[in-house]
Amino acid sequence: MPIRITSEEAPEAGPSRRSVPARSSPELDGEDDMIEEEGWTKETFENRSISKSTHSAIPQLRTTMDKLKEVISRIEEGLEIVKETAIALEDSQQDEPAIDEVENSFFKALDQRELLTMKIGVLEDIINQLRAGEEYSNIESSYEQLSIPRETEYLGKSKRAKYKNSKEYADFRSALWEVNHSTACPPVSQWLEKGPDDESDDDDFDVGGVTQNYRCPITLVLFEDATTSNKCGHNYSGEAIRDLVDSARKSRRPAKCPVTGCSAVLDKTDLKANPALQKRADEFARREKRREDEREEGDDTIAIEDDEEDY
Repeated sequence: MPIRITSEEAPEAGPSRRSVPARSSPELDGEDDMIEEEGWTKETFENRSISKSTHSAIPQLRTTMDKLKEVISRIEEGLEIVKETAIALEDSQQDEPAIDEVENSFFKALDQRELLTMKIGVLEDIINQLRAGEEYSNIESSYEQLSIPRETEYLGKSKRAKYKNSKEYADFRSALWEVNHSTACPPVSQWLEKGPDDESDDDDFDVGGVTQNYRCPITLVLFEDATTSNKCGHNYSGEAIRDLVDSARKSRRPAKCPVTGCSAVLDKTDLKANPALQKRADEFARREKRREDEREEGDDTIAIEDDEEDY
């Protein structure tokens, strides 16, 4: 990722000069004299030392970080779309082979997000060093020296090492599992093959061994307008959690998260609508209704057979 920062305080850092016709004047009339106009070209650009006193350095680095964070947000939106695609395939046919390809897309998105997060971390380190008085003679080279080893180390890991503690992958597998199973989802180790360099880690992770709960902890029924707390990550029905916060405010007491064992104190600014979760809750309700209808049809068939035998 190339990074170029220039200092307005150092015009000698490589500006090019191009000739343009001079304006006509009595002194120069009839001559082809030219005047020079300053500018920058890729060929004449030169890296210059960057320090805390270079006024544009830190703001430009911050701008780059913000752009990378925007890309991460889009990747996370893509993760939800990939997960919904996998759920639809699993709903159409249990263990649909095409899910493997979708899962690989999910892995690639997780990798891209992790690499971008590393880049942001490197930029943050550079900013902190600049503030501490460090000077970079070639900031692009310094950036690569910091980022490339981290990226290489990550990409060299096995899938198990990369995704064993990933909440997103655990949610991905749990969402697929619950389509055709009523039991808790097994640990993600079931789907992540151990690499040759992985140490024995079966005892220190067991991610994914739960079933998603789509019931609001306040109303105890399925989510309506699913809403998530940015503070603790718990989910509720939108109106129910907002009413709880309002009621606590009127009573001049803290609005504690209603999930058992959670001590987070919530404000409305901590709450964010979660349409993806609501969609999954609706799909869960639809599957439960379908299973119930199938059970009822089975009971009717048995009842008819019993009547025929009695007859």
